[in-house]
Amino acid sequence: MVHEILPVGMLQCNCSVFGDEESRDAVVVDPGDDIASIQAILSRRGLRLTAIVITHAHIDHIGGAAKLKAATGAPVYMNSADQPIYDSLDVQAGWLGMAPPERTA
Repeated sequence: MVHEILPVGMLQCNCSVFGDEESRDAVVVDPGDDIASIQAILSRRGLRLTAIVITHAHIDHIGGAAKLKAATGAPVYMNSADQPIYDSLDVQAGWLGMAPPERTA
């Protein structure tokens, strides 16, 4: 089992990369917005991203999910109860003085 934790984004949210050493499948939890570092871990470990999991829809946890999905094709999973928080990403970005992130489809 591969497990790497890296702090990502302005608020240093902990992102986790989990991978299976046999199948090479990987899951990323709370990608924040440091997609380059996540992709570097996946590449270095020879992992193929199969899922992106969002624990909750705060901008520091979900900010780069759309970019990571676009880069890897991995689906994004988030509890539907977080939809109102997800819908407020523009407001969350404003609180932090940053541009709103791309949205996942």
